[in-house]
Amino acid sequence: MSPVAYLGPVGTFSHIVARKRFRSDDRLAACPSMGAIFDFLLNDPTALAVVPLENSSGGTIYDTVDLLIENAGSLFVIEEIALDVRIVLIGREKAPVKRIFSHFVQLQHHREWLRANYPKAETEAVASTAVAAERAAAIKGGAALSAPGAAEIYGLDVLARPQVGSKVNVTQFLVLSRQEQRPADPRNARTALAVSFGNESGSLYRFLEPFAKAEVNINRIISRPYPGKADRAVFFLEIDGAPGLPAYDAVIQRARKRSDALYEFGSYSWKKRLKS
Repeated sequence: MSPVAYLGPVGTFSHIVARKRFRSDDRLAACPSMGAIFDFLLNDPTALAVVPLENSSGGTIYDTVDLLIENAGSLFVIEEIALDVRIVLIGREKAPVKRIFSHFVQLQHHREWLRANYPKAETEAVASTAVAAERAAAIKGGAALSAPGAAEIYGLDVLARPQVGSKVNVTQFLVLSRQEQRPADPRNARTALAVSFGNESGSLYRFLEPFAKAEVNINRIISRPYPGKADRAVFFLEIDGAPGLPAYDAVIQRARKRSDALYEFGSYSWKKRLKS
């Protein structure tokens, strides 16, 4: 079966998505960086990869976008998956919590909750919530603010579920492949694009105008610098529709005429939603 690369170590949210989606630990390959994921994918024509694209709280994952644009024409998006990101406190039920590990952002986000519920525990920032779970499992009295799935992986228990407001925290992930896979129903699909044109007054408006007139919805548009050329613009877009739909085919034809380069990363389903 095809190997699946993800951003490691074991216990990251990328690992949880890959594990839930592909249901086989034997297929999963942890990579230390986003660049390593793309190298893994480009070096194995059968491989897949799970990469984070955007978080509803933290924003765009620019490393992913830049590497997608850099490799336009070589890779395809075959799925989009949404993960409801939940943070829990994990540790050992019978051991008093003495030290709590997590990523700096999570420690800051939960600082009032920690102060109210674990005022005597020391806190220590580490590289990721997965590393936090690993560190918590290694010492007596250790605990971690991490994903619920990390508890099973590291043999820990869920001690508490912090309540720090009602905001939904969702991360969007893409599944990448070297092979294009067309969706069964183009009406319920999205397509990812990379486009470049001159960075001049009105250029973005002229490019987007056909989409508005054709009533083709743009779900995401991300501007990135064009390497080495300040007078060029490059954008990553996600739009509704897929080849075979008359409105999509017509608007892509017009969009190509208004850009210097336009690459399609493929069309894919996007309604999968998982819980961490």
